Amino acid sequence: MSLSISKNIGRIDQLIRLGISLSMIYFGFFDLSLIQDKFSATIVGIFGSMNLIVALIQYCPLYAVVGINTYCKAKTEI
Repeated sequence: MSLSISKNIGRIDQLIRLGISLSMIYFGFFDLSLIQDKFSATIVGIFGSMNLIVALIQYCPLYAVVGINTYCKAKTEI
């Protein structure tokens, strides 16, 4: 039995997710001046962490369910 996850997040999508994820983690866990409620800040930080993992592995389960694929394989010349 082989489990294979094909990438479905492209480079631009990945960079945008990384930026948003790092911002969410920063404002959720480190700088509480923007979000005053501790619970809400923790939820934002957790979502940022999950989005960071998705960006690093380049696979989004929600994209797979909906059928979105922004990943483009590099063309190889023979």
